[in-house]
Amino acid sequence: MVMTQMDPYQRGRRDGIRHAITWLHAEAKKMNDPHARMVLDNAAFALGNESARVAQARGDADAAQK
Repeated sequence: MVMTQMDPYQRGRRDGIRHAITWLHAEAKKMNDPHARMVLDNAAFALGNESARVAQARGDADAAQK
């Protein structure tokens, strides 16, 4: 099996989105208001879904699965 390296731009984009999702979830855990937690958790979820959709549309199967 031959492994190919991910384009540095795609890798940076994927890593940045992962960091943003992690940050949103961490901020949500700090919130006392359940509605505020829900908003941040839903934003993280939507960001992940949109990222996967865009990656799939580009044909980047590896990024779409993660």
